[in-house]
Amino acid sequence: MSSTNPTDPTFRSYSAVQAQTYAVERGSYLNELYDIVLKYHTSTGGKLDQLLDVGCGSGNATRDLSAAFDHAIGIDPGAEMIAAARSRVGKTGSGNDIKFEISSAEECSKINGLGAGTVDLLTAAMAVSQCLSQ
Repeated sequence: MSSTNPTDPTFRSYSAVQAQTYAVERGSYLNELYDIVLKYHTSTGGKLDQLLDVGCGSGNATRDLSAAFDHAIGIDPGAEMIAAARSRVGKTGSGNDIKFEISSAEECSKINGLGAGTVDLLTAAMAVSQCLSQ
């Protein structure tokens, strides 16, 4: 990814061009991984109403997982990453638009539609490895 900024492991200061390049070059996880996560989630009584993907970046994993949910929200503190996610749109399994919001994980309770007991599955995908690499 030649147009990304390796000195910003949180992607917060990415330009619009860098965020769009990341969105295109990032790719997705294997469907088998999503299947494992969703099978475990439902086998333990997990519902499929609301997905929250924290640190969603350009929203690739959010879009992939949203097919199993009625509602999906992807959050990321990087404004340009969220702009890239919004530009690539997506629908949930029930046909609702995926929401993408600028927010840190710590501030997500301020997002309209998120509150105690409203999230059925929370994912973090690459966000954890980015935090650990700092």
